Amino acid sequence: MQTMLDWQMFLSAENFRRAWNKVRANHGCAGVDGETIEAFERNVDQNLATLRRQLQTGTYQPMPLQSLRVAKKPRLQPGEPPKTEWRGLAVPTVRDRIVQQALLNLLHPILEPQFETSSFAYRPGRSYKSAVRQVEQWRQQGYDWVLDADVVKYFDNIQHSRLFAELQERVHDPAVGKLVEQWIGSGVTTASGLILPSKGIPQGSVVSPILANVYFDDFDEAVEDAGFKLVRYADDFVILAKSKSRIEKAQVLVDRLLETMGLELHPDKTRVTNFRQGFHFLGHTFVRSLVIQDQGKGKKRKGNEGVGVQGKESPILTYSDPPLQMTQIQQALQEAIQASKQPIPPPLYVVMGYKVRDEKPIQIESKEWSWHTGMSTLYLVKQGTMLRKDHGRFVIEGGRLAADGEKNEADGRTNPKSKILNPKSKPEQILEIPIQEVGRILVLGRVQLSTSAIEVCLERQIPVIFMSQMGDYKGHLWSSEFCDLPTEATQFGRRTDRHFQQIMARQLLHGKLTNSRHLLLRLNRKRKVNGLAAKIHRIDQHIAALAQTNDLNVMRGHEGSAARLYFTALGQLITNPGFSLTERTRRPPKDPVNSLLSFGYTLLFNNVLSLILAEGLNPYLGNLHRSDRKEMHLAFDLMEEWRSPIVDSLVMTLVNKKILRPTDFTFPNAEGGIYLNDVARKVFLKYFEERISEEIAYPTLQQPVSYRRAIQLQIQQYKRCLQDSNPYQPFIRAT
Repeated sequence: MQTMLDWQMFLSAENFRRAWNKVRANHGCAGVDGETIEAFERNVDQNLATLRRQLQTGTYQPMPLQSLRVAKKPRLQPGEPPKTEWRGLAVPTVRDRIVQQALLNLLHPILEPQFETSSFAYRPGRSYKSAVRQVEQWRQQGYDWVLDADVVKYFDNIQHSRLFAELQERVHDPAVGKLVEQWIGSGVTTASGLILPSKGIPQGSVVSPILANVYFDDFDEAVEDAGFKLVRYADDFVILAKSKSRIEKAQVLVDRLLETMGLELHPDKTRVTNFRQGFHFLGHTFVRSLVIQDQGKGKKRKGNEGVGVQGKESPILTYSDPPLQMTQIQQALQEAIQASKQPIPPPLYVVMGYKVRDEKPIQIESKEWSWHTGMSTLYLVKQGTMLRKDHGRFVIEGGRLAADGEKNEADGRTNPKSKILNPKSKPEQILEIPIQEVGRILVLGRVQLSTSAIEVCLERQIPVIFMSQMGDYKGHLWSSEFCDLPTEATQFGRRTDRHFQQIMARQLLHGKLTNSRHLLLRLNRKRKVNGLAAKIHRIDQHIAALAQTNDLNVMRGHEGSAARLYFTALGQLITNPGFSLTERTRRPPKDPVNSLLSFGYTLLFNNVLSLILAEGLNPYLGNLHRSDRKEMHLAFDLMEEWRSPIVDSLVMTLVNKKILRPTDFTFPNAEGGIYLNDVARKVFLKYFEERISEEIAYPTLQQPVSYRRAIQLQIQQYKRCLQDSNPYQPFIRAT
């Protein structure tokens, strides 16, 4: 459809007066010429007449745009930790904004009928609320599968030649195209000088929103013609279909269409999902039949919505108890969740009264420094961090780091020697740590180590443990030159010593189940939960039965039965109504408590593994855990007795004292797994380090030692048992 612009109407005094009133009502800032709205208004009639005359005579020349940075509320995936992002705006002068608005007054009636019904942004009579309602309507009609899409830097990547061609196709008037080209090509002033962009349209220009819709219009039509249901609000869109296979075809189509437009989907922020798993769109969370508006939403969204005051933080999860008097709907929701025994989507807890967490700088502290400074643990958590070596120090750069000695807002203390990346300090900050203070390094996710850092870790016997961002063990770095060959030879000899294996397995399981029993007794001392004593008695029977058998499979059977009793009993001792535990699920964990247990066990495993390596033992040669697969069987063996004293007790503390809360967890992924979000993961790391550094009584020593030191002493005891065949004595935590 090709249409000419009515230039007489465009240049009319009435049209420019309407444009001025609109610009004045938006209360924008001055442009590069420094002229404010108030200054323009002092001679408004003369100024408007001058603009009209310049356009009539062809002497109008737009000025460059003023570069600004403002805070925005980022689009987050369900469960993704809140964060502050910055949006670059390029703002025209007041005079140029008036001319753009005058043109926009006439472009709207021309372009609006040509846009597809699936487009909702920057259009009269449409809003983000309309888009939200449309998504719900498609769900009600059976369109349950969703492509939740995110375009990489849409406004910055619009191709000029394509945009001008699309505009010319819809408005057959070269003068309109010339004006738009002048505005887009006028350049942006920055601290480095004037930049003339080769692509992109300025966020901050009056005409940019309608140009963005022009650029996407053919895309909208192609998606709808293919039979998919599209709901688009600017560059934020979802596509719906009735089956997973159809939505996967939609993603292929979208990738192909965007490629022709010079655009691409964000690989980490685009996903195929459905209403059962839930997704986030336009400030609303969609999960099953619920549509839950985010806190702080509901105000009218305007052109560049989401733009906030510079420096203002995005709202993130803060805790409050559920209301004491629940409504009938809230009570029904809670009962349905508990009855379903399914993972709990965080938005449901928002409905029941839970809020979002305040993010604060988090320090990990250790009390071990009087014992051995080399036992400190360096946690590398911030994604994109680089660890390198500079003389006798490790240097961490590229992330957001907590400086040494920085005050901890959680408890006001200082003295951190175990370090954790801090999301609130300045980016690109450098942290230096003396190499001799680092005993082990735990790497979570996408973190880089330089060649020199790797070399010094190998030379200094500093184990580096690699985990996924979710905390799953991936591998480790350790020099085989430091292994203890005589001890390893003894380990291989014990692989065929059935008697030794039986004794070790029995003692390890005795320690594990006894410590589990003692934790239940401690937690139930004041509560006297009904039926718990019977479960503990049955666990006692399984412990006694271990001494009556030499069959490893029978021992493992008693362990499994006792564990089922134990975790059921542990669930009965949870007092926080936002959490429950009915059974142990793993790979993946399918509820928040299981997620905490799995993450805690992974951290415990990595600490045990690093100490096994430091003692020169082969971590693959276990006794209770054995298979033909190359796995860290010895680490699994020697962590058993520490599960309940270190991890289970910590999890119960964090849950029952409401340090962690349901909104700290992600939506279930495709496999049903639930994980801590990034912010809460750092909280857990802080408390885990405090727990493993906590001092306890050790049987053969007069002075208390930390849990980590006690683990090392147990590993050294195991090493002696290999040589002299003395029975292994597990660590038993007192009740």
